Amino acid sequence: ADLRNPALEESFRKCFVKLVVIGDSGVGKSSLIHFFQKGQFSGHFKPTIGADFANREIVLDDDKVCVLQIWDTAGQERFQSLSSAFYRGADCCCMVYDISSPSSFQHLVNWKSHFMQRSQPDNPSTMPFLVLGNKVDLEEEGQRRVQ
Repeated sequence: ADLRNPALEESFRKCFVKLVVIGDSGVGKSSLIHFFQKGQFSGHFKPTIGADFANREIVLDDDKVCVLQIWDTAGQERFQSLSSAFYRGADCCCMVYDISSPSSFQHLVNWKSHFMQRSQPDNPSTMPFLVLGNKVDLEEEGQRRVQ
């Protein structure tokens, strides 16, 4: 009798990575995630309430499949009390700012501190962070870049 379980074997070939996306309200976090997941831009997003998430499977060089669980968090301060539940277990963090808004860039220091306090990573010194400047397409429309 064949005792192999194809579903179980498949789960061993997959890795799961929880990516939390943070930043001020209106910097375009939801738009970035939608574009990354669907490959198309949509300018019709309402502010995220609490958090939302999306999955995207990525095939690595060794043919292993990695499921990227992308957590889209609310940028409004009133939802930050919920952040502990959303941040916990994160493997990495993407901090997003609007290139035409110097304050959204300056606030990243606070966002990182808040994330580290709430996520409580096992090894804080190795937590990977990515900083993304968003809305570069608006630069052509006369917006300015954060220096």
